[in-house]
Amino acid sequence: MARIVYRHPRLSKFDYHILTDLDFWDARRVLRDLVTVKRNFGDWPPGDEFPTQVVAEGVSRKVIKEVERRLSKAIISPPRHVIVRSILMQEYFEFDPALYYPQRWSQSRMLHFTYKRLPLEQGLLNNLYQTVELTVVNGRIQVRRVQRAEKCDPVIRTAQDARRRAEVPSCF
Repeated sequence: MARIVYRHPRLSKFDYHILTDLDFWDARRVLRDLVTVKRNFGDWPPGDEFPTQVVAEGVSRKVIKEVERRLSKAIISPPRHVIVRSILMQEYFEFDPALYYPQRWSQSRMLHFTYKRLPLEQGLLNNLYQTVELTVVNGRIQVRRVQRAEKCDPVIRTAQDARRRAEVPSCF
């Protein structure tokens, strides 16, 4: 379901260069063993609409076919950096699920899928005092930051828990 835009070979340094609307982190997971996945910071096509570049040097047709097959099966969601920027600037992010998810999906499945794709390790979205809330408003899914009822103080028992809970600056 992910869209693909082919980059003209004259405009690229690579033999194979496409842009896709699948989020960067999802594309890395889907294409990890085949090609190189990069972020798209360019203006054509815009990085907010097509956040990912897929590039390779000297690949076979078999690999290209496999990349395109995996991308065509992948389910897209709004890019994570767009969600975070919108929440930072406007206090909420709203999108039409019909543009991203299959029509056969129920509302609860769409909300679950959206929640699992949110970058909850970002301090802006999820910290000791605030968390995110997903609601449906006029058929559109809205992601909004809300205040927690009480401070969330996780119990850290192992070194792995400590590493997972480390307060470090994060970026996209």
